[in-house]
Amino acid sequence: MRISLTIFLAFFCLSAWAQSQETALVGQTVQVQQETPADTRIADYYEQLKANPKDPKLHLKLGEIYLERGLYELAIVSFQQALAFQSKFPQAHLGLSQVFRKKKLPQLELAEMETAVAEAPDDAALRLRLGILYMEPQHFNYKKAKTAFQALQKMGSPLASLFLFL
Repeated sequence: MRISLTIFLAFFCLSAWAQSQETALVGQTVQVQQETPADTRIADYYEQLKANPKDPKLHLKLGEIYLERGLYELAIVSFQQALAFQSKFPQAHLGLSQVFRKKKLPQLELAEMETAVAEAPDDAALRLRLGILYMEPQHFNYKKAKTAFQALQKMGSPLASLFLFL
């Protein structure tokens, strides 16, 4: 009896969570439809997507617009769609990291930023962002931050001089 009650409660919680995610996505879609006449960027990108639905850069741009507007669920879908069409796409991982930061999901934020740096190790801006993340209280890891900033130094980045104290 106890096991079946536990299973029922777990299933109920899971279905409630899935329904809330779907409700958020639908709500954001309705909001976009209402705002689209005022901002033609989304409509323009939708038109371009009709012509080329597998273009990861278009999905990335839509994700950035959704992020800018606070439509986080739609942004996640767009960034993931970009990654589905181009698996090594550090800008999409950066976008996901930014969404997870806004949603206050620090572990996912850090994981996406680490993936972005792994896919583009010579990108000084991404490496700087990762180093700064490691210095924040929720992610604090001195050794990893120091390693990130030393890599900036080796790259000859002028950004490295900001963190010589490490």
